[in-house]
Amino acid sequence: MSILKSHSSPTASQIAAARQVEFVAFLHRLPFALDAFRLGYLPGFRENCGYQADQYQDLTLSVGMLDNDFRNPDLERFVDRFFEYEPQVGVIGDVYDHAAVDDHVAAAREIQGSFPDAELIIVPKSQAVIDAIPDDIVLGYSRGYADRLAHEFSDPADWRGRRVHILGGSPPKQLDAIRQLTRPTLTDDPPADIVGVDWNGLHRGAQFGEFWTADGWDDSGRDADHVTVRKTVRHSLARIREFWEAHGVWPESSPQDDGLGVEYEGPRPADLDQAACTECETNVWRTRRGPYVAEYDTGAIYGYCSYKCYFSHRHRNNLEEIAGEQSVYLPPA
Repeated sequence: MSILKSHSSPTASQIAAARQVEFVAFLHRLPFALDAFRLGYLPGFRENCGYQADQYQDLTLSVGMLDNDFRNPDLERFVDRFFEYEPQVGVIGDVYDHAAVDDHVAAAREIQGSFPDAELIIVPKSQAVIDAIPDDIVLGYSRGYADRLAHEFSDPADWRGRRVHILGGSPPKQLDAIRQLTRPTLTDDPPADIVGVDWNGLHRGAQFGEFWTADGWDDSGRDADHVTVRKTVRHSLARIREFWEAHGVWPESSPQDDGLGVEYEGPRPADLDQAACTECETNVWRTRRGPYVAEYDTGAIYGYCSYKCYFSHRHRNNLEEIAGEQSVYLPPA
């Protein structure tokens, strides 16, 4: 050990532990949130959005993370929403000056009274607010498209020794922030404990056939007929997971391990609105085995007279089932 190295210097293993998050969140509607959940992300939404699940048949996805409506914030409303959805993580709101800290902390304490294990995040928007937030509340580090980003009003040293969630920004930008907040310093400052990260920018690129890679956006799917927006987002999500795994940031456990789940009852023949096969218009009730029924990510439920018609229509129209094989009813032999 160097004679210049303090006994209190964080070790490489301590820094690695500080960089490994507890969750990587993806806030979006269905079916994108469902795909993210299956890939190990923590799903959730902003309080004024929801999963928009009404179009799907008997599908319930637990809320992992609840964000506040930052354009129209209301602490009392957010607390009510938290009690309604019971998420694991809640972003209570942005605080621009010291005077607003007490109200946000009071909201956190109200939630903690009923949900002591919840991770609650307050987002400081000035240097003075950082130290005013109690240590047991996670600090939100703005890195995305917010009106005031964390690096614009603070230094990395201001966040060290605290539990921090990185809000927004592409993975390389988030990784740069993580490294700044955790790398060794000449003064042996403790690293920030990075609790989580979230970024929801994948859908915008996917609408133009572009998926995310560590080297930038790839538009090779732009002119491919078989590539859907959902497939493109899912591909980006998988690439981001690979990125975080390669850098030691991806969490050890998944939301499934933490108790989140999906409740879904697949479609049944009784859900059909008409007797005509979606593919060939044959009466599905007059076939030997009865109708094949599938629910797709558009929310549509279609009936078919045979597996051949189901398969042909599905592939020709680039349809995807909402929840995989569970979304298809196959009549008994």
